[in-house]
Amino acid sequence: MVCPWPFLANLDAVVPPVAKQPDSGKSFAQALSDSGEIQLNQLPPRVVMGTSVRVRISQAEFENGIADCRFNLHGRITLSKGDTPYTAQALKLKLNNLWPNLCSWHLIPLGRGYYEFSFSLLEDMRRIWALGVVHIKPGLLRFFHWTKCFSTENQVQTHAQVWVCLMHLPQEYWRKKTLFEIASGLGTPLTIDEATQQRRYGLFARILVDVDLSDKMFESVVIESEGHALSIQVQYEKYPSVCAHCQMLGHSIQNCLKLGATNQQDVTSISDKAIPATGKVIRYQNQKVKPNPTSHFNRSVQPMVHNSEIRGSPPVADKATKQPS
Repeated sequence: MVCPWPFLANLDAVVPPVAKQPDSGKSFAQALSDSGEIQLNQLPPRVVMGTSVRVRISQAEFENGIADCRFNLHGRITLSKGDTPYTAQALKLKLNNLWPNLCSWHLIPLGRGYYEFSFSLLEDMRRIWALGVVHIKPGLLRFFHWTKCFSTENQVQTHAQVWVCLMHLPQEYWRKKTLFEIASGLGTPLTIDEATQQRRYGLFARILVDVDLSDKMFESVVIESEGHALSIQVQYEKYPSVCAHCQMLGHSIQNCLKLGATNQQDVTSISDKAIPATGKVIRYQNQKVKPNPTSHFNRSVQPMVHNSEIRGSPPVADKATKQPS
């Protein structure tokens, strides 16, 4: 009988039986171990010591892992209070706009603002490392050398953005590039105060500088030009507290959680050194003096010069000092 519908003729075809795969006799775990490059029976045995477990890894593989990171850099973003943190995708997009000529590269977020940057070429890595600091607006991205066994938990943040006042700076030094060059001796200059840009007040030039508080904070800077040198005083506005014990920002040694209870007797002697090395930090009586007419300057300041000197009056004598009869 001829089927009037050709597409139904295939239904009469005999389907060959599927050959049954021979049983290998291996379990699922054994088959899985054979499919990869790593044999489970070649993994090192664990050693339990008290409450910890130790595993000795292959030295050759570890060295290969270090070689894979030979073109890597570490970096950290420092944001001001109120700035929105970056996502990895947003940071990648922003840096792609800043580095259009780089070859293939990628970043890995490590947490706490730290990133690992991997470059395909040694020249690209050196070029970015030479930048040191990148102002990504908002925030500051600082690069540093890649090191093995890097952990964000062991890193100490010692940088802070501090307003710096260059006291009694002559007007011929008030050009933007000159101000940045002077402030670079104290840290990484970021921006200039609006009142300074418009020269509304000539007592000092005010610049926002990224400062390493673990380094010496100089109370003066010498400005050199051809055949001339000028020394000016430097005044820092209030900066974060620095713990003399753990070297971390945000708390004093009296509130340090890492300081053992047995060392609390030494807190008084150590706290005298808690302030970064700024030379002689002099404290004065609280006078109602506004050296800067702008509202954003009215914050707690540790002046390097007496407030009365700004007003032109003689210094106020210390109450503990006997006055001559």
